[in-house]
Formats: sequence, C-alpha cells, structure tokens
Amino acid sequence: MKSHEYADLFPMMPEMDLMRLAEDIKEKGMSDPIITLEGAILDGRNRFKACEINNITPQFKEYNGDDPLGFVVSHNLHRRHMNESQRGMVGAKLANLQKGGAGGFKTDSAIALSPPVSQKQAAEMLNIGVDSIKRSKQVLKDGIPELESMQMSGEISASSAALVSQLPKEEQRKAVSGGVAGVKDAAKKLKNTKKESADSSSPQESLKVTQSPPQTSGSDGRSKIPKWIPDDGERLWLLAKTDLDKILPSDKYREKVMNNLIKYATNRLEKNI
Repeated sequence: MKSHEYADLFPMMPEMDLMRLAEDIKEKGMSDPIITLEGAILDGRNRFKACEINNITPQFKEYNGDDPLGFVVSHNLHRRHMNESQRGMVGAKLANLQKGGAGGFKTDSAIALSPPVSQKQAAEMLNIGVDSIKRSKQVLKDGIPELESMQMSGEISASSAALVSQLPKEEQRKAVSGGVAGVKDAAKKLKNTKKESADSSSPQESLKVTQSPPQTSGSDGRSKIPKWIPDDGERLWLLAKTDLDKILPSDKYREKVMNNLIKYATNRLEKNI
C-alpha cells in the first residue's frame, strides 16, 4: 500500500525500532489503526510495515477531518523525539511540497496546499528557526541522497549538511563514506576555509597591501592623491588614511565604499596603470 506524500515528509523508524514495534504488535495486537486518505497511508506506515513482517492483517480507518497535513505534523511531532536537524529537513520538504520540480514533491492528491506553506509557516509548525529550513533546502537542492538521509536520521546537523552540500558530488561521497565523523570533518574544513578567505578579503587585511604605495606632494604642499585612486574617491581617501581604524567600525557605508576602492586600486596596480 502506498504512502501519502504528507506521511513521507517524516522519516521511517530505524530498523531496530521497527523490529521492536513488530514484536510488540505480535504480542499485544494493534493499539491504533492505520489512518488512510484516498487509498494511501496518511499515518501508520511503521505499523503497516510491522504487520507485514508478522503477516498480520492491519486495521484501517479513513481520515475524515479537513486538515490532513496538520494531522500528520501534529501526530509525528508528539509521538517522536526529533531534533532540530530532522525538523529542518521536514520543514524544507513541507515548504517545497506544493511546487514540484527540482527538490520538490509534486502531489497527485486531491488535497492541495492552498495557500502554500511558506518557510516561515513551516518553521512555526515545527517549532524551529527559518534558518534551519533554509539550510535544509540547500541540502535538498545540492546534496547527494546519502547526505540528506544522514540529516533526516538526525545523525548530523543541518549546518554541517548544508556546508558539505556545497562541495562537488564526489567530495560529498567521500565525506559521507567516513560516516558522521567524515561529514563533520569536511564541514569544519570548509567552514575554516571560508573564514580564512573572508578574513583575507576584509578592508583591514587588504589595506596592509594597498595602503603601502607612496604619495607625492604638490606645489602647495598638500598631499596629492596617487594616480591609482579614482578622482571621486579623493575625499574618502584623505579622510580614511587619517583615522581609518575609527572610521570603518563605526560606519558601514564607508566600510563598503572603502572596500570597493581597495579592489579598484588593486586592480589598477595589477595592470600597472
């Protein structure tokens, strides 16, 4: 029997837990029926599988409410102990559900998400931050299936999975082949690389190189602007070189302009203009 796409938002039980459930149903019988909607399992995929293992005919009950999605989310969150990474993946799938296409889940069910669930709404439903959903969407979009599975099982965090998903597929496979430790190590290395790159491109670091060219003085004794600084940056240059440390931390706009000025100057120096 097929599962409803709402039920598939959530992961199945681990194999050992499923076997324990099967043994419990064999000894005590089913305590709750399997809930269906339009011929698909809306809630109770694990109970259905446990019955199959024991060759037991399961009990079914058709859903008769008006909010099947809310029903599935509520039942799974109350019944399971899901960490934030798992909830993030569920939220990412939920926010994609109505779109179909790459990374989405196109539904053939007559029950449609109207209006669609936004990332913010999904985050509220699952009691997590929107950032967790955004990271998980990155994994759904660019990560290999094994990486997605590791996050969905709760083995790795959404942030680690999202970082590793930015790597080429072959490098992702290499990280996943090392298990949880392999993924965490790859994520840590990538994070450190990004940090080093950001530090080296900061205005303070760039100035160590770009502020060194000597300046010349004009006939009036004033300091002339070097030829590799654009004319419209003269006022900023003269101001910045006087007290740069005080300007950049307190004025985001000047920091942005100064950074652009540094890139412009560096480019002209490299071309020997």
